[in-house]
Amino acid sequence: MTKSIFFIMPNLGGGGGERIISILLNNLDRSVYRPHLVLLKKSDRNSFLEHLKNDVTIHYLDVKTRIMFSFPIIIYRLLKLAKTHSTDILFFGSGQINALFSPFLFLFPKNIRLVARESNLPSIYERYWIIKLLYRYSYSNYDVIIVQSNDMQNDLNQYFKIPLNKLVKINNPVDHVFISKQLEEGTANAISQKNIRLLAAGRLTPQKGFDTLIVELAKLKEVPFNLYILGDGEDKGKLEKLCQDNQLENKVHFLGNVANPYVYMRDVDGLILSSRYEGFPNVVLESIACGTPVLANNCPGGIDEIVLPSFNGEIFSFAEHDFKEKFNLFLKTDYDKNEIKQYSISKFSIQKKIAEFQSIL
Repeated sequence: MTKSIFFIMPNLGGGGGERIISILLNNLDRSVYRPHLVLLKKSDRNSFLEHLKNDVTIHYLDVKTRIMFSFPIIIYRLLKLAKTHSTDILFFGSGQINALFSPFLFLFPKNIRLVARESNLPSIYERYWIIKLLYRYSYSNYDVIIVQSNDMQNDLNQYFKIPLNKLVKINNPVDHVFISKQLEEGTANAISQKNIRLLAAGRLTPQKGFDTLIVELAKLKEVPFNLYILGDGEDKGKLEKLCQDNQLENKVHFLGNVANPYVYMRDVDGLILSSRYEGFPNVVLESIACGTPVLANNCPGGIDEIVLPSFNGEIFSFAEHDFKEKFNLFLKTDYDKNEIKQYSISKFSIQKKIAEFQSIL
């Protein structure tokens, strides 16, 4: 008999966590699981819905106000949904939402397995003191909490005292088939063939460290490069002004959100991750899946579990002021794109990671 599994998400937009949930929904073994997706709100941010298989059942809880203030109605509707569909597993996939649900898990029938997938480093990421209290005092109410990296496991255990026997590390999977299809179907991009071609991607927020990256790149007066930044966000104006102040407006190009980022990843010489912290950066995983090496800031979030120096990239540290040194080494190294792709497949393939997820469900 198959088990019904419900994934609870605020939306299924274009973020890394949402991408992983869409991969799980599409690739769980249908002889074992019947996948459902529960979205708290209808939203124009649900860009991954179009990539879901037709047999994924979608439910909307139709929350009209801010999620934090609508929790009684959310709990009621989710309880009703779980009982109506004889749910076997509830899978909560968004960190702050997971924490908000955690004090109320006792309301669900005892036979339902309660699983949380943490999406970031809450000691750094979380701003609200009440959410941090929930992490510390009720997050361990879940039967199991999936973390993506050693850094995330240590964060939850050391800062929030969640027992290690509740934490299971599973690195994010990469959908190599989907990426290959996107690369085949993708049209030509706007990247110039002149100069060294660099790429960065992510929301234009302080977390992603684009401000520090721009300042460091401005010091490389002698290097002919173009940096293309994919993504949008509240800091766009500040970052454009920073480029002007550092005479980089002709070298740094803000391309906004693009439908197919993989053609950019494939065609550049390297991707730069400048983040101040990450959960387990999907943009790095997807870059190496395209065969493109990565120059990554050694921020918390499992960078050293993905990037192998001299093989698929280099690791620098803004804090240790070695960006220029590692940047020059990165440019001089002859990376093998095929070997980088094969490493990605061998370590982060869907088949390997789905088996790990299913072993704890």
